Amino acid sequence: MPPLVPRVAIAASVLLASVLLHLGLLGVILWAERRGATASETEAIEVELIRPPEPPKAEVPKPELPKPELPKPAEQKPVEQKPAEQLPPSAAQAQQTPPPAPPAQTAKAAPQAPPPPVPPPKPEGPSGGPGEGKSKLTPEEIAAFRAQVQKCWTLPVGVPNATKLEAILRVSLARNGALAAGPELLKANASAGGPVLVGIAMKALRECAPYRSLPAAKYNDWKVLDLRFLATGMTGLGSAKPPAPPRPG
Repeated sequence: MPPLVPRVAIAASVLLASVLLHLGLLGVILWAERRGATASETEAIEVELIRPPEPPKAEVPKPELPKPELPKPAEQKPVEQKPAEQLPPSAAQAQQTPPPAPPAQTAKAAPQAPPPPVPPPKPEGPSGGPGEGKSKLTPEEIAAFRAQVQKCWTLPVGVPNATKLEAILRVSLARNGALAAGPELLKANASAGGPVLVGIAMKALRECAPYRSLPAAKYNDWKVLDLRFLATGMTGLGSAKPPAPPRPG
């Protein structure tokens, strides 16, 4: 029995040391957990970072342009005044003496003859219209102009003695064939049907313009035309001059 006691004592001491070691480890673990919880409860402190001030930008000096030099005014040299030449007394008296006055006109000037009368300028277009005999337009060109006017012609229906009506109108045309001015009445019947025929002719001339069938090279021949109209329409070129009286046989 005596050898058993030391063994028990050794085993008890080992067991006690193991228990103490486990208790110490447990205490260390609890302390570490408590410290971690305390650290997590603490609030984070915001820290503002202060940026360093930016260095001032260096200003680049602008190059100065050289100022143009103004030309210096030329120095004016003083003009030397020459002393007046002394004239002899005879020449000085001659300069001071005024020139003699011209003799008075005793006779009156002869009356001048009046200038000869200037003849009046000739008109560009023939008076009273070119007429069929004076115009340089060919019969084909006149027929083409008449055919265009006839497209807008209206017969004077219901007008008494319509077959005896006649009117002559003067038209002024531009180079493009358009009317340069309104048709001008040169001749018409004095009866009640005369104004009717004139109105129909003026309306046809306005509605069918411009007249592009006229040759541009002969503009001076058709810029002013006298046109003859009957109840059936335009018959051709006409003249407002009255017919010449018959010669005695």
